[in-house]
Amino acid sequence: MTAVKICGITRLEDGIHALEAGADALGFVLAEGSPRRLAPGAAVELVTHVRKAAPRPFLAVAVLGSYGADDARAALVKHGFDCVQLVGKDADPVAQLARTLQTLGPLADCVWGSIRVDGAASLAGAETLACQALHLDAHRADALGGTGQTFDWTLAASLVRTRRVVLAGGLTPENVAEALRTVRPWRVDVSSGVEASPGIKDRDRMRAFVEAVRHGEH
Repeated sequence: MTAVKICGITRLEDGIHALEAGADALGFVLAEGSPRRLAPGAAVELVTHVRKAAPRPFLAVAVLGSYGADDARAALVKHGFDCVQLVGKDADPVAQLARTLQTLGPLADCVWGSIRVDGAASLAGAETLACQALHLDAHRADALGGTGQTFDWTLAASLVRTRRVVLAGGLTPENVAEALRTVRPWRVDVSSGVEASPGIKDRDRMRAFVEAVRHGEH
């Protein structure tokens, strides 16, 4: 069964509605410049409240705007997140991720290495990265994610044979079934595709997204 992460949670009610809809992971954006950004303290507080009110356990993912090991370590050890998603604007993201993962040691098992895909060359060497999963999003020079843009899903399809792939980038209730048929990822990740406005989730679209994932698996 394909797992579902709903990212950019900024409100308690949105986190609860996402879990009720069937998401297993929630993303909390700590990256600077995002309209969905939360300060670390506010993010920790929100995660705590969601966990207390949640109908079931979930994976709390901190989305960080760099490939920095110190921020990743703080999110996992100090702030209590279950996983970190490392996103950056580096010209060679695979090389930067590799260096960070080496520095993190065993904590790398809790890292999703995010690569903003801009053609096949951006994935060169990605299959050897020592992280739990590869998070693939669409590349746009002025944003780290949440843009609503897709990329060529066939570029991700070959990676799923050997790696856990979290597929992101412009997914919606309307196109996620096609994405599943093309890629067969470990997990799908949605943000803007289930929003009423940046950072404000639409309950019906979250439910429709998860239903589309379940139907797309058959």
